[in-house]
Amino acid sequence: MRCTIKFFFSFMFLCGTFLNSSAFLLKSDSLYASGKYFEASIEYERQIFHSENMAETNYYKYRKALCYKNLHQFKKALNELQPIYFSSPEDSLYRLVCYEQSLCFYLSGEPVRALWKTDEFIHRSADSMAFESFLPIKILCLNQTMQWEEARNNLLLFLRMQDFSSEKKTELEQLILDLYKEESRPNIKSVKKAENLSRFVPGSGQIYAGKGGEGVVNFLINASVLTFAGFQVYNGFYITGYLAGLGFFNKTYHGGIKRAGNAASQLNKKQMNSFNTKINSLIISMLDK
Repeated sequence: MRCTIKFFFSFMFLCGTFLNSSAFLLKSDSLYASGKYFEASIEYERQIFHSENMAETNYYKYRKALCYKNLHQFKKALNELQPIYFSSPEDSLYRLVCYEQSLCFYLSGEPVRALWKTDEFIHRSADSMAFESFLPIKILCLNQTMQWEEARNNLLLFLRMQDFSSEKKTELEQLILDLYKEESRPNIKSVKKAENLSRFVPGSGQIYAGKGGEGVVNFLINASVLTFAGFQVYNGFYITGYLAGLGFFNKTYHGGIKRAGNAASQLNKKQMNSFNTKINSLIISMLDK
């Protein structure tokens, strides 16, 4: 009788633990589905704490990372994904984790690391369908790193994997070739060149970076301040000329150099985003066939 009671209570404890875990999972998934990603991340953290094996921990970390990704907190998402370890690439969760890592690296402005992660998965996995799902991220990252020829070839490969008629494929192939022509690609400006131009002629770096009006104003300000300093020195007001004139010129001059570099960087980012938007739209149109 005592053994029976002991078994009964043990069974009740295990059953309660299982139901409790299932309730936590149901709650966190429900919060995630309703768009309450922050609240869901807390519930997934609770499940990580109570998980009893590595497989469960990995899954809950993956789900928590999805919450952070939807909150646009890509660094936090990566912090959850990075420690996840897989002994075999055949693990069903491996592809999902690698995909999210690649995507979060790209979205956080680290295309080189995103490429490293996509290539790692492609080399370790023999799943051709999974390979296809990684190609869009790889193409966008190759664009970001200005590896135009390889990006074009991967996009053509992605097109060949789609179920289109030969006429449609020929049409899309020509569109891809046109998009990757030199004159169609982003006209990337050298940040270093922009800074050096403004170093020699104030304002010229901004003009090079597409900020013509700003460059002219910067040149006039620097010229005016330098003229003022020279005029003060010429009239014997050395302290005024040095402190008020040259001191202010030092700020406008070096500020103009820094601004030229920032202007070139912003222009590059704008052009690259515009180009990747076109490529992304093309990829989506292929998938929505």
